[in-house]
Amino acid sequence: MRNHELFTGIEVKDKEGHVVGTSKIAARKAVSETTLTRVLLPLPVLVIPPFAMQVLERTKFLMSRPKLYFPAQVLVCVAAFGFGLPLAIALFPQTTQVSPSVLEPEIQMNTKETTLYYNKGL
Repeated sequence: MRNHELFTGIEVKDKEGHVVGTSKIAARKAVSETTLTRVLLPLPVLVIPPFAMQVLERTKFLMSRPKLYFPAQVLVCVAAFGFGLPLAIALFPQTTQVSPSVLEPEIQMNTKETTLYYNKGL
């Protein structure tokens, strides 16, 4: 989906938001952070509901009301997703700082800034 960014690069900006250059190195870092976020995103939905439902199944409330099992499971899944989504997205900041010294030489020559910024993406 973001494969083109690896070949063309992403914009790297200074603190005022002026574009200093386009970096393939920053694009690689942004795509890898986004990939890790997308891998970790479903984990709470895959892990929490089985354990929570195992506990809830043993309660007198659900044992006496088996028709509420499915709504309870849906509620637990929604709660797990509501917990996991913000957590996964918050792993890496949307706007990431990078030192010009780790970027391409062209970008290093275009700026005297000690910190540059790029948009990681979602």
